[in-house]
Amino acid sequence: MIHSGYTNGILIALGSMAAAVMLVLIGRRLFSPEARRQAHDLTGNMVAIVGTFYAVLLGLIVVEALVRFETALDGVQVEANCLADIHLLAQRLPEPHRTAVRGLCREYVVRVIEHEWPAMQRSEIDTQARQTVIALTRSLDAFEPATEAEKAVYPELLDELRQLWHQRRERGNTVEFGMPVVQWVVLIVGCVVTVFFIGLFFVENTWLQLLVAALTALVIALNIYLIVLFVYPFSGELSVSEKPFRVDLEIFDGFHDATGDGRQTDTLF
Repeated sequence: MIHSGYTNGILIALGSMAAAVMLVLIGRRLFSPEARRQAHDLTGNMVAIVGTFYAVLLGLIVVEALVRFETALDGVQVEANCLADIHLLAQRLPEPHRTAVRGLCREYVVRVIEHEWPAMQRSEIDTQARQTVIALTRSLDAFEPATEAEKAVYPELLDELRQLWHQRRERGNTVEFGMPVVQWVVLIVGCVVTVFFIGLFFVENTWLQLLVAALTALVIALNIYLIVLFVYPFSGELSVSEKPFRVDLEIFDGFHDATGDGRQTDTLF
């Protein structure tokens, strides 16, 4: 994971607390103390109902965002593992298939690290990387296993290629489709309504009411900040790292450096 600071969290927390104070002051100005005293019981019942529904909704969205982040984190690791396995299994292939598969593996990793990862910060996917992985999945279309070793490794390669393509599509969907706008609207409106109800309570001490409202807004803001952190796994202050792909690149370059023509790695199998 990559962590780049807490700026958004601080801004969300301070902004929410300031907005809560303003809402309470607006409520006290709109309704007289006598009106708030008469509606005190009704306001308490409404806060209990609305607050409970909002707390449940907020908790569910936080959990969903956390699961989304963990799924993306695991998916990147699986994708990188599949690529490394394909590179290793390709050792059993005859030429020119061995060189073609390994070359496409390295080309894909470099493209993902240098171009696609920066693009994912903008919620975009690199089309050239997609074309490269498609070429990799089709690289064995013309291959017919002849020896027993080739017959044994061929199904494994196909399975790894299938998993690689599946994990890449999952990553692409996560990048391009975040949390729906309607959920953000519901979160913000729910927060405003909940805090505004606090301003409708009859409390003689203004500072105490402002403090309660500010602390309530702070708790809600911290949960919303968790959603902001986790719901977009490849951008923002907390994001999934490309390190698994860098490890792949080190493995690939190690093979090239150690073997030259790629023929001395049979001992690994």
